[in-house]
Amino acid sequence: MKRPSAIVVASCAAAAAAFVLTGWHLSRNMAPPAWDDAWYLETSFRLWMALKSSPLAFLHTYVNAFKIKAPLISLVPLPLYALFGAGERVAVWANLPLAVLAAWAWSRAAAEWWRGHPRAQDAAALGGALCALIPLAYGLSRVFLVETLLSALLGLFAWRCAAARRDDGKEGQRLGVLLGLGLLAKVTFPLMAAGFVWSARERLKPHAKSALLIGGAIAATWYFMNLPYVLGFAWSAGFGRLASDYAGAGGLGARLSSLAALLHDGFSWPLTAVAVSVAVAAAAVAREKPGAGLCAALWGLAPILIYVVSVNREMRIVAPLLPIGALLAARSAMAFNGAIPRALAAATLLITGLTVCVDQTVFAGPGRVLVYNGAPTSDPGLDRAALLDAAVRAGGPNAVAAIALEHRLLNANNLSCLAAARGLPLSFVSLGYAQTLVEAALIRLKDKNASVLVLVEGISDASLPAFLNRTNSGVADAVRSGRLRAQETERVALAPGISARIFHLW
Repeated sequence: MKRPSAIVVASCAAAAAAFVLTGWHLSRNMAPPAWDDAWYLETSFRLWMALKSSPLAFLHTYVNAFKIKAPLISLVPLPLYALFGAGERVAVWANLPLAVLAAWAWSRAAAEWWRGHPRAQDAAALGGALCALIPLAYGLSRVFLVETLLSALLGLFAWRCAAARRDDGKEGQRLGVLLGLGLLAKVTFPLMAAGFVWSARERLKPHAKSALLIGGAIAATWYFMNLPYVLGFAWSAGFGRLASDYAGAGGLGARLSSLAALLHDGFSWPLTAVAVSVAVAAAAVAREKPGAGLCAALWGLAPILIYVVSVNREMRIVAPLLPIGALLAARSAMAFNGAIPRALAAATLLITGLTVCVDQTVFAGPGRVLVYNGAPTSDPGLDRAALLDAAVRAGGPNAVAAIALEHRLLNANNLSCLAAARGLPLSFVSLGYAQTLVEAALIRLKDKNASVLVLVEGISDASLPAFLNRTNSGVADAVRSGRLRAQETERVALAPGISARIFHLW
């Protein structure tokens, strides 16, 4: 058996170091979930409680989960709950094996793309390691969001598209399962996978029917009840009203800035600079033809063009496609003719990636932290548990409580998440997403049958997302004036200088 090269060994060691660093971060980080991650977690806990109740209860909870978001990520931690109990810090560990799977899957895709190249094994191993060293990738793997799962499924799909043979009768089944799971992970999965399908379209034609039937059957377990809602939300989040809330300024300048941010926060400037330098140097000295593999990889990047023209420029939308850039960087490093230049290029890429990873995992704080990254915190934030107990005392365990605050550390999502982790039917609602009218917020309280209201005092307005907190003071004024009939039951200390007033609504 041929011994692995030094580049393969170094790449495996670098990837392992990145995963160890993520494990270390997960074990020490006590930051509470914020918004989307808290919603995914709440649904995950509700699914777990329903599963423990009965298969029918689980099925009902599953088909009604989210409505506007695909639910697969919320199912992934259920085995961990069986072993360690349901908890916010337990669930996020499910991302670690998914991150490993993603790096491996993308390396397999690279091995197929570069098949026939004399250094394909080295390029694939180096590419897999660089996938593990993408700052946005490991940053997202430390938060309970869908992108790590999506990256793993997309990498597996890219691999199977690259490896597909017309005469392999089982390929349609493999692709169908991945398509179905991808759709259950995110409704935009087919769009993100379209480039891989297009580049392999002739080899995939015999498998199209079985892949679509199997994928459709798997996806239909949830979409048959929710397709109109999730499609409407996806359009609004990409090009409509929801997207505009996060877009910032428009125009060409803003789109160029978003691409620059993708390089800065997605790859980091050091890793971007090294990757570009290696690619330019390799192109200058190597005389290799691009080949079908390079074309397939470039086609895989095509959905980024939609991100560029989209209104919503939240970079985690395209995070699952960033591994393609890592694979291209690794391929460039292996294009040099001499062993020494190849070793130097690989070492520079790995050392730069690891240096950034260590910094963004252990040391980086405000001012240097890349998005979704930074050193772990031992501070669990505000005392959500005390507020939860007070809400139960005010309205009972089945109450609907409204909170007049949207803050990263305290909001309706992460309070509902904590209630679900405890197995409580208690739920929290906001005053309405980006609500601007106090009257509409008051109507929402009645529509949601809220029997408890939470007003928070002591948090600086500068720390609040302004567009999410425009009716807080108006609702508080309605309580003071008696327009909203409410009786204060208690005041709860959440942190030094920050407290919550709990009201029972009549």
